[in-house]
Amino acid sequence: MGVLIMMPARNTEANAAVEEKTTAAAGCESTTIDFSVWRNAPRERTAAYFPTYSTVSKAMQTALRGWVREWVAVNPEVLLRPHTAYPILVYQSTTPFSGRPTNMFTYDIQQTEALGRAFASAANKLGRELKALDTNEYPWFTREHYFAYRSAEVVKYVMKNRRAIYKMLNVETVLMDSILKFALIDLPKIGLEAALVPLRRAFNTQLRRFSDEIDLTNRAEELLRVATDALVSKIANDNVVEMPVAA
Repeated sequence: MGVLIMMPARNTEANAAVEEKTTAAAGCESTTIDFSVWRNAPRERTAAYFPTYSTVSKAMQTALRGWVREWVAVNPEVLLRPHTAYPILVYQSTTPFSGRPTNMFTYDIQQTEALGRAFASAANKLGRELKALDTNEYPWFTREHYFAYRSAEVVKYVMKNRRAIYKMLNVETVLMDSILKFALIDLPKIGLEAALVPLRRAFNTQLRRFSDEIDLTNRAEELLRVATDALVSKIANDNVVEMPVAA
């Protein structure tokens, strides 16, 4: 049987207090991030809209998968609980979402086609991930629960027991929605400093909800930096003017 995943309670006084403290602490640690660049982020219905926010989304997705991989390396005992480890391994093996020009920037859990692409990408890469985990450092490594399966069988299990990976993929979607709301709605309407408050709150809340096993709350400000750096890089690349070749 799968493990019942209880979604975190929302709007409780305790959660609100934690969010406020975490957000305040994040604000003190973020002085080196120049959020003013978001004033130059493209608006909707412009040519730069999709490629720019797609770049930001893929940068955040790549960072999240890297941090999950790091967590598994530091907490290898999770491999002793295969049904808990399966969705974590499959998630870190999925290729960051890169769709056609639409309003989709992440794997929407309500889109069957998108989820199919996510699981297919994981099946292609999971074998390499599993082999990387099979080291002498973990003499207790439960090979029978992993290499006895083909990678496709692990992915198949997660496809049938989706709640854990749904939480991770849905967090990515909400994080990207928060970026869009910040850049397109809040920042022009209420200004940079005020707009950063709900953005940080959303990042802290969603990263806490990412997984029952993995706490990524302390990565919130780092993920905001990843998103901002991706935007800066994209804008810089788009503004590069090719110099004419000398005759």
